[in-house]
Amino acid sequence: MTVNGRVVNIASYQCRPGETIAIRDREASRKMVENNLQYPGLANLLSHLEFDKNKMVGKVNSLVEREWVALQVNELLVVEYYSRQA
Repeated sequence: MTVNGRVVNIASYQCRPGETIAIRDREASRKMVENNLQYPGLANLLSHLEFDKNKMVGKVNSLVEREWVALQVNELLVVEYYSRQA
């Protein structure tokens, strides 16, 4: 994948608002994206993302607000877990 034209091979890379994400110019990458576009659930993008199916390029418009995430997470338990790991 590329971010703003630079190759990124870190799966946990954190994109910032305004960054453009594209696939690398490889047949395997193109096929993977085309296969994933067949799923109807991917047609509904959240408002903080854009995607151009013709160019296979996405853009991050803004950060995700915590209220938009539909998960019940107890942050205190996460902090406690990672504090024991250190």
